[in-house]
Amino acid sequence: MESMINHQFYGATPATRYTVAGLSSEEAYRLIGVNTLAGFEPVVHTRTAKGEQLRTRDGNLLTVVALHGTKVMSALEFVQV
Repeated sequence: MESMINHQFYGATPATRYTVAGLSSEEAYRLIGVNTLAGFEPVVHTRTAKGEQLRTRDGNLLTVVALHGTKVMSALEFVQV
């Protein structure tokens, strides 16, 4: 099953925030690995607070990997298409 992968970085100011769409699996895993080595903690989210599977608005399965430092610094969205 293929995934569409997007990355959102939440910088300290609006000027440092950005989104990158269409990452390859290799780029996404490298980004997670580098940030883990830099001290960020990756947290994988696959379910809502109610225990339901995360889905996009059009019903595709969704996995979110949030990279935590002192706060959430970035998130990667893996959408199964």
